[in-house]
Amino acid sequence: MVHFTELRGNKIYDLKENCLGRLTDLVFVDGTKYAEITHLIYEDENKYKKKIPWAFVKEFMQDSKGNKTFISIHLNSPVDAITQFFMKEREVLVGDILDKQVIDVDGIKIVRVNDVILGKVDNKLSIVAVSVGALSLMRRLGFGKITGLVSSKIKENIIPWKSVERLEPEVHDLHLKLQKNKIADLHPEDIADIMEDLTHTERILIFNSLNTQKAAKTLIKAGENVQDSVLKSFKIEKVKELLENIPHDQAADIIGMMPKHKAEEILKSMRKETSAKIRKILDYYPESIGSIMKTEFIAIPEDYTSEKTIDLLRQLKPSSDKIYHLYVVNKDNHLVGVLSIRALLTADPISNVADFMKKQVVYARDTSTKETAARIMARYDLYLLPVVDKEGILRGILKADDVLEGYIPKRLKREKFVPLKTKARQNGNSKKV
Repeated sequence: MVHFTELRGNKIYDLKENCLGRLTDLVFVDGTKYAEITHLIYEDENKYKKKIPWAFVKEFMQDSKGNKTFISIHLNSPVDAITQFFMKEREVLVGDILDKQVIDVDGIKIVRVNDVILGKVDNKLSIVAVSVGALSLMRRLGFGKITGLVSSKIKENIIPWKSVERLEPEVHDLHLKLQKNKIADLHPEDIADIMEDLTHTERILIFNSLNTQKAAKTLIKAGENVQDSVLKSFKIEKVKELLENIPHDQAADIIGMMPKHKAEEILKSMRKETSAKIRKILDYYPESIGSIMKTEFIAIPEDYTSEKTIDLLRQLKPSSDKIYHLYVVNKDNHLVGVLSIRALLTADPISNVADFMKKQVVYARDTSTKETAARIMARYDLYLLPVVDKEGILRGILKADDVLEGYIPKRLKREKFVPLKTKARQNGNSKKV
């Protein structure tokens, strides 16, 4: 392994031991786990920068001068046999990473890169990790002896390249790793935390890399400054597309963040059915159950048989939280019962759901307070609670985590829980990289 800052500025010699100049940078091609070095950049005696394919590099050699040790780079060909290239616009350079902010997607935080670690992977020199923290900064500043003395007390903070995501907008399209799956795989709450520490431009880059569902959840979890920053940048059509493809309660949350004139403009541009459902949620006062209930649920007609109900579920392919319990309604959509999946699967295929549903249903009114919902769910140990209007018509369902969110202190919401494997890496196991 060798650090980039140990190579930069050192001399390059061809096969005849002619000194071509000094190394200024390395060119790389980004990858999922590593980033292969493809060219070196050097500056000749006339201050011209030239690029040589890495295939012409033969070896590194250590040279000593006084108390200092240098690493020289030796080529496998004379200079007149080497095909040199001009620098290309928007070239991706190792030097571009130094001093830049990157996202550690395992540690879920923003860090600044002090050095880049190079190593051989499949006989090719590649970026394998980046160094962050005090130790790498001291080494880079030339305090090599000091870092040797304190390294036993201060652990080297190394982040594998596969866990690094860069943020620079000008080269952003050149280093997408698996379509930004690394960031997209994080929890919305963690992405929202990361976005707090970014500039406006960086926030938009991250937000645009998320799918519609993850983008909506991230926006809802983000602080007001991030929400304001993101929403102001999107045109009406972009916001409309986002809102029409997420649950209505989430859409209502986002609409509620906007100025009234912009919210009304967006609602008018949406499909009438979707707009009407969102408006219905917005009509509830903020502390009511109706303002946080989910309006997407499965209601089974009471005259359905067990077999017909199972066929319906096969067609709908609902998410797990929507079939935790099934709710049974009559022809006027009044809530008349609740149906467990176990009861459904063990029932006679030709029996009506009304014959084996549970008729005593615990429910809440849509105009009741969130506190009322919390008390009901705690008393009866419920994960989901059906919500009805004053006529007894089923209007939505309420999830326990939606209710609890209002009771969790903000300081606890923002507290990060880092995976155990990441902690192990930060405690010194990272040296295996």
